[in-house]
Amino acid sequence: MPSVTLMTGAKGGCGTTTCAVALAFAFAKTGERTLYVDGDGLCATGLKIAGVDGLCVYTLDDARSGGCRVKQATINHPQLPPLYFLPALGCFDNAFICNAVKSLAPSFDRIVCDNVAYEACDNAVLVTEPYPLFADCARKAAARLKDGGFKKVELLINKMNIGLASVGAALTPKEIAVLTRCDIAGVVPEDLLLPLGKMKKNTEKALDDTCQRLLGKHIKIDLIKPYYGVKAKIKRKLRYYI
Repeated sequence: MPSVTLMTGAKGGCGTTTCAVALAFAFAKTGERTLYVDGDGLCATGLKIAGVDGLCVYTLDDARSGGCRVKQATINHPQLPPLYFLPALGCFDNAFICNAVKSLAPSFDRIVCDNVAYEACDNAVLVTEPYPLFADCARKAAARLKDGGFKKVELLINKMNIGLASVGAALTPKEIAVLTRCDIAGVVPEDLLLPLGKMKKNTEKALDDTCQRLLGKHIKIDLIKPYYGVKAKIKRKLRYYI
């Protein structure tokens, strides 16, 4: 059976869907047959981010009403054969979505559920930002997930700004891990290109490294190293203001 991962956010705006789609791509690039389940029943945001919304013919709402089979609602990425998408657009029947995910599970190595099908997932990745308000929400969200039966809840810290963390305006990854009592799956640097549908090379590497850690490989997280040395003070100042 595949690993079925719930991607959820500490609070709105922390980039859960962007990270979930990026991780689905990263899993597929390793050769894992991957299914991304888009839990946005109103806008199918994940499909838009992935650039496959124009390929959507059926959704889980069609499957629920008998208009197609669940398998027919999946979308295969045209340039990345191991990657599939399952849109829940228009479907708000969580029990049906969970059963749909379970029925498709034997066909995949990895399933990423974006804020949907909690009952079908066996582990969770909690996305948060490195600021006190988000970290406190992440602590509460992690507690709810663990109380709800998730034995493994890991953190993905998004929009990390080491310049702010170095002066105490943002929390460090270690501080957030201690506060939430969760292991860190990955740390993604702040990237202003993401809202434009692009990403920097270090952002892509951070997401690829996160993928490898979720696959069980030990890869060290080190965002601090570039901020030491002769030019460190200037770089920290730039990251503080930019």
